Amino acid sequence: MTNPIRVAIVGCGRISDLHQMGYRGRDDAKIIAVCDTNKAHAKKKASEWGVGKVYSDYKQVLEDKDIDVVELLTPHHLHCPDDHSGSRGRKHISVQKPMALSAAEADMMISAAIKAGVIYGSMKLLFITPAMRAKAMIEAGEIGEIRAIRMHINTVQVILLECTALVLALAFQ
Repeated sequence: MTNPIRVAIVGCGRISDLHQMGYRGRDDAKIIAVCDTNKAHAKKKASEWGVGKVYSDYKQVLEDKDIDVVELLTPHHLHCPDDHSGSRGRKHISVQKPMALSAAEADMMISAAIKAGVIYGSMKLLFITPAMRAKAMIEAGEIGEIRAIRMHINTVQVILLECTALVLALAFQ
């Protein structure tokens, strides 16, 4: 067996608990670091998850040569600057949706990843079967005027699939 992919969770809010589940019990990937601007909160998550490294500054994550992948779970307005830094730090990146606040930001993030030669992944909830079916029904005029959309999915399953996809992408690069 090859060495596991070493992951840092950046942003220890509520969603981080679900993301860490995607790595729990895996032989091919392991969370080795957590980072949050609230260091006490990061320490709490590290303790709960059995993670040894705790950072309160994202730059420390980028300087850590042991980290292969950064799971960006930061507030949306930070995705583009954090993502750019991650690419420049030669870290593979998985970012929580939404990827960016604009198409221009998304283009910059993708370009930075390509230029750095890193794998970039973002949750693609818009392309899961229920969303695609709803889009087709709307386009076909099968339902009336859209006033609101509510969709319930099993977030844990989606996150587990995303973690698996990222691990597979890195394994076959």
